[in-house]
Amino acid sequence: MKNILIILSFVLSFTSCIDVNNVINPGDKPIVEAYLAPNHTVSMKVFTEIPYSETDSTFSVPISGLSITIKNLSGASFTLTESETKGTYVSTAKLGAAGQTYSMSFVHNGRTVSATTILPVKPVGFKMSVSEIERIYRDLSSGFQSGGGPGGPPQGGGFQQEARVNIDLSWTNPDEIYHFVAAQYLETTLSPIVQFPTNETGFTRPARRFTNRPIKTSTSNLQSQQFEYFGRYAIILYRLNPDYAALYENDNTSSQNLVTPVSTIENGLGIFTGVNADTLILNVKKQVL
Repeated sequence: MKNILIILSFVLSFTSCIDVNNVINPGDKPIVEAYLAPNHTVSMKVFTEIPYSETDSTFSVPISGLSITIKNLSGASFTLTESETKGTYVSTAKLGAAGQTYSMSFVHNGRTVSATTILPVKPVGFKMSVSEIERIYRDLSSGFQSGGGPGGPPQGGGFQQEARVNIDLSWTNPDEIYHFVAAQYLETTLSPIVQFPTNETGFTRPARRFTNRPIKTSTSNLQSQQFEYFGRYAIILYRLNPDYAALYENDNTSSQNLVTPVSTIENGLGIFTGVNADTLILNVKKQVL
């Protein structure tokens, strides 16, 4: 009986050691961010996790010194090299065509971090209802001016009403694959539709890029008022893998509802996924008053 108890105690102790060794403590998992596109090089960011228990002053920091391998199902592989930006790893080699499967792996804190994704095909039949819109230039550099006197034209746009234009987007999607739309300002120099006062204190300059949420339908639309600069915009339709869309469906984490974000990365967090895209050009012109 004594021998049985000794053996049982040994087994329980051994099992306990295994459980402890397999536990990943908060903050131990690296966060990965990589979007793989067919026939393009790879760029992948890796940074530290911030545990829920940490204070608001704690920041995620890049993880340097990793050796990250990318390979496909045929066994062909290459290693990512850390760029001048710490925690960002890039390749010189390009990925293959759509439909191929790629995996990545590296070692962090003694554990192998890995993930696999497929490169989706390009969106089909992408169309846009208009290729050009007009917006009214509004000059607030000297403060808001409602008009230039009785019967005169508004100065800098003033209260001049502007027609809202729907920009209808459509594509072929019989299998209800996830897509999302992004608008990216292409001009090197900003040409704001609303010119802020010389002292921009209290004003936030609009972003050069904005996006819609992923959807399974075959249509979407943008509004003319969403575009804040004159010039050319790339209207990009992305075809997604389900893991990317899942991040949006799981975005309700808050201090009152602490939920670990969904991730398909083994021993890590974040996103390692394939994307493909088609692009149309929208020109935003200044309306002549």
